Amino acid sequence: MQNLTEPTFENTRRLESLYKYLNYEISSSVLYVGGWFYFMLLIVIIFAAIVFTPFMLYVLYKEEKKGWIISFSIIVLLPLIPISLFYPDLLLIGLAPFYLFCFLLRMEVKGWLTEMRARNDLILQKLKKENEGTELEDWLVMK
Repeated sequence: MQNLTEPTFENTRRLESLYKYLNYEISSSVLYVGGWFYFMLLIVIIFAAIVFTPFMLYVLYKEEKKGWIISFSIIVLLPLIPISLFYPDLLLIGLAPFYLFCFLLRMEVKGWLTEMRARNDLILQKLKKENEGTELEDWLVMK
């Protein structure tokens, strides 16, 4: 159980990493458009989506964003299953919801990061105020 009297910093590393990779996924949507013209690009963007999805779901799970995981299932997986089973020629269309989801998630992750950083800054300010003139202030400045 967390001690409520001692402030703790929130770890933003996972969300920052997710945000960085979402930038790559969004930029690969250009490849999605190019995939209509080149079959090899289709293979690359399918591979990128398959490799990125477990990481994205892992971060959402660790950050306890269950609503986003459910949304991913509804927006991406639900339409993708019948498309891949009955209309494999339309698999490229099945990737459109994935890139839409990545775009929406990227905008939301930016907000989460802003909030977490603001809370961390507030905790840091409180610690500095409480420990004015102590060695902790020198340690925080050095770090």
